[in-house]
Amino acid sequence: MEPDEDHDVDWRDARAYAPLVEADRSIFAWEWLRRDPAYRAAARTALGGGRASAPAPCPELWGLHAFENPELRAPHARPLWTVEVHPFVLRAVAAGPGAVDDAFELGQFRSLATLLSGKAGREHLLLCDGLHAVRLDILAGCAARGPVEFRYLIGGLASAEKPLLTLRRLIALQKGGRFSPTLQRREARARRWILALRAFDAVAAGADQRAIASQLLGLAAREPRWRSQAPSLRSQAQRLVRSARLMAAGGYRELLW
Repeated sequence: MEPDEDHDVDWRDARAYAPLVEADRSIFAWEWLRRDPAYRAAARTALGGGRASAPAPCPELWGLHAFENPELRAPHARPLWTVEVHPFVLRAVAAGPGAVDDAFELGQFRSLATLLSGKAGREHLLLCDGLHAVRLDILAGCAARGPVEFRYLIGGLASAEKPLLTLRRLIALQKGGRFSPTLQRREARARRWILALRAFDAVAAGADQRAIASQLLGLAAREPRWRSQAPSLRSQAQRLVRSARLMAAGGYRELLW
């Protein structure tokens, strides 16, 4: 982990990470990706902040349909993950409005919606409040042209499970006007993932193992002889840093699955 001069998070400030307690996995994956120096450099070039002579990078290398500004933290970022890395993407065709109860009106979700026109007339739709997300790939038709009726393309048995969950989440969002706390529950390991992010940021900021242990794991690590007096904290700190290194090396992609 190399120090990043553009890093904008104080790892000692728990409040800066607090919103992530409610975040889903796609948001945690973004928090790791935006810390990737290679992604940051590519995004700068693509978004106009890099060298003009540099070749245009491809966002699909990082599993995105478009570059998202790496300076945007949750809940402000809106990453559009591709189905190749995020199998929870629901594929659909947008047809005529059909029955009123089946109609989807994009304007109803204007505060949540990010719509990107892709290749071959496809659209990539993200409904996101910054912490919870529903993703659709619209293979034909146009969701922006008034009310439409989605016809969903779900096949197979095992492969259908994840997009079916996304469909259930979309139905709940359509009915209730908000993301379902039942279908999009708080991640059981969210606090552990937050600690790993903070450990990564601590190492990037030059903090040593003792500082990480005392700030994140317990006051006992502040004692002069903490290695012998609190060996369990030392082991926990080592595991936390190892976990952060693995996640930063691409392990975060597993969160999307």
